Amino acid sequence: MMRRSYRFMAAAAVCSLAATKLTAVCAFAPPSSSASFLSSKQSAPQWLPTTAMTTTTTGSKSSSIHQLSMLPSSTLQLTTEEPANSLIYTILHTPTLWSILAMTSIVALLVLWEETIHNIRSSTPKAIVPVIDSMLAEVGGLGFIGLFLSTVVTGGPLGQIIGRLSEDYLGDEELLLEAFEFLHTFFFEVGILFFVVAGVCVGAVLEEVNKLSEISELALDADGDGEVTLDELAEALDVSCMIVDTDGDGILSEEEKIDALKSTASNYNFIQAIIAERSMSEVDRAGECLVARERILGKYSLPQEFEIDAYFGKIFGENLEESVELSPITWLPLIPLIALENSVDLSRDVVSASSSNAFESCGYFFATPWVFYPTIFFQALSLTWALFNFWKMTSIKKMLLPTLVTDGVNGEAALLPPRYTIDEIRNNFNSSPSIFAWGEQFFTGGGAKTSPPRNEHEELFGAVGAKFEGVYRDSMRFSTWLCVALIVYSTTQIVFRDMAALYLHSANVGNPEGLVPELIVWIIFTASAVFQLSLAPTTFLNYCFVTSVEEYVKYDIVKEVMREEELCET
Repeated sequence: MMRRSYRFMAAAAVCSLAATKLTAVCAFAPPSSSASFLSSKQSAPQWLPTTAMTTTTTGSKSSSIHQLSMLPSSTLQLTTEEPANSLIYTILHTPTLWSILAMTSIVALLVLWEETIHNIRSSTPKAIVPVIDSMLAEVGGLGFIGLFLSTVVTGGPLGQIIGRLSEDYLGDEELLLEAFEFLHTFFFEVGILFFVVAGVCVGAVLEEVNKLSEISELALDADGDGEVTLDELAEALDVSCMIVDTDGDGILSEEEKIDALKSTASNYNFIQAIIAERSMSEVDRAGECLVARERILGKYSLPQEFEIDAYFGKIFGENLEESVELSPITWLPLIPLIALENSVDLSRDVVSASSSNAFESCGYFFATPWVFYPTIFFQALSLTWALFNFWKMTSIKKMLLPTLVTDGVNGEAALLPPRYTIDEIRNNFNSSPSIFAWGEQFFTGGGAKTSPPRNEHEELFGAVGAKFEGVYRDSMRFSTWLCVALIVYSTTQIVFRDMAALYLHSANVGNPEGLVPELIVWIIFTASAVFQLSLAPTTFLNYCFVTSVEEYVKYDIVKEVMREEELCET
């Protein structure tokens, strides 16, 4: 309720500001100018010389002043059809009417916005609600910036100062003021698209988790008894067959399980595992969750009725709430790239792709080395960052996931312990190779050196140490943020502009030789960023897995699920 009150207060302020400006304009506008303004909005008016008469009366003395003016023919039709003394003519030329209509339109849009948000919140899963709240907060912050720019900068006391600076250093008084408005709009678009992408990605993950129970019953529960056994899992997932019971006594000892696990680990190829992860089916992913469930039930003595899908669903919601929060500091890494590319426009008296002379910058984003090469660097950094996040989550998950095999002697399914429990395998595992270890230590203030791992589970996190959970949640968030920013700028400011220039065969293209190569390169950049975003749902899913199993099992969420399922008294 407090948030809604704040939004209505802000809406009232905006309406007051709009009414003040509109009333001031209308109050000093003569009726004839209002009619001219209205008629000028008609499509393709024909301009004809006409004679307009203005009559003033003082007592019994009147005078007529004939003026030759240029008015659209539609204005002539309006004035001839409606007498000047008619009621409709008088009402339509009343400034107060248009002020009321403008404010009513604004209020109607605000009511529509409020009702839309209310309906979305009421029909959205609980885990997605934080995305909506963060989006509203971001819209409010960017709206405040827009209000500040319009009242203080572009139309306020700072406008003359900024205009003077723009004229002295950029050669155009309006250029810097328009750049403020463009960058504010760009920030707004990036912020909104980020939350949309976050909502879509996590919504897809939650939908997949919600299907886990159904998939288990329909695809994995072969005998239909409501319980998925290890044999049913092994058959459905087509697991490998190997000799586990080496002594043939019919009992799988811990030593036999460890020997079997070592033999599977010796041929384990992480690259092949990553490719398989990218194309994993819903049934395979459900099987992984059920295998993890068997491990959790056995290790923590939970009842067989415990639903793992409800547990993971709450884990996703908890991590989502942390992942969509953005601070103003988040914008800082974008400043160098956006400033470099925007400088191509400003150096040619162009503000953005929507400027009337925007084509003058076409081709120069590609032809300017100090812009093109840093852009390649940022694109390569973004791609490497997204792939590393994906690879690290996948490889750690494989170490934490129990291995399901079928014994080649008796044909029974066997659940081997996770690979990380074997010292030899864990010591040979490295999730922070070469330069990535240095990067993790640098950005975490020492990483494992200052926050050493507290258990075998955290040893898998590599150079980042015990700070893994918070650091890589931020890493995924910032990586997605960078991808969204690259997509928005590349498409709206370069790709669409170059395509328009080619389609229109414009003669105002600044660098025709660089136009086609620029378009091709930036389309590749955009495709790369879209590919990176496609990795985000799986990366997030695996992150939630590795931070919610084994030593990271969330006991408070387990108890909450058990209370909801009435599996415990409290």
